[in-house]
Amino acid sequence: MYKYVVFDVDGTMVDTEEAVMFAYQSVIFQKHGRYFTDQELLKGYGVPTRQSLERYGFTDIEGTIKDYYKYLIEGFKRCRTFDGIQELLDSLGAKNVPLAVVTSRCDYEIKIDTCLQGLLNKFAAVICSDDTVRHKPEAEPLQKAMERLGAAPDETLYVGDTLFDSQCAKNAGVKFALAIWGSNNSANIAADYYLKSPAQLLELLGQ
Repeated sequence: MYKYVVFDVDGTMVDTEEAVMFAYQSVIFQKHGRYFTDQELLKGYGVPTRQSLERYGFTDIEGTIKDYYKYLIEGFKRCRTFDGIQELLDSLGAKNVPLAVVTSRCDYEIKIDTCLQGLLNKFAAVICSDDTVRHKPEAEPLQKAMERLGAAPDETLYVGDTLFDSQCAKNAGVKFALAIWGSNNSANIAADYYLKSPAQLLELLGQ
């Protein structure tokens, strides 16, 4: 059915929620003297880090991001892949299914994540926020991934866990599979497929 599969990273392949929140809340406390509520944090979800920091009220982005990365590196040491992801990627690789990554992380945030680095040899293309002018939920990141894969929209499936992932897929004319295992808002996200586990993706692809 689909010849190409594109994956989001955070909340889809790697469980980074605790690490990212630790880093954001640490710099937020430094500036505001308190931690943000879950509702306040929502406005910074799904966009590149610099944009998130702006939404959280920071003006000295360059200075703040150095502290943020210090905390993020510490948090990444405790991260892990979701159960079944390694097996899924191994199976798709054995079947020679071309894979790509589309993430809102920048290149540096990819490089400092030792957990993610162990997966990247499975992917023919990795598209991060440095690679495009417009970011999720716009179509450009996914379009860039398809360009590098030589894929058409009707041949491609995007797997992610957020509303912005869903909207990015829709804007690019690509079918979307929601990774329920990592989503915090699955009941409110439109998807073509709802996957409770990575193994269900193999079933969907008929592998």
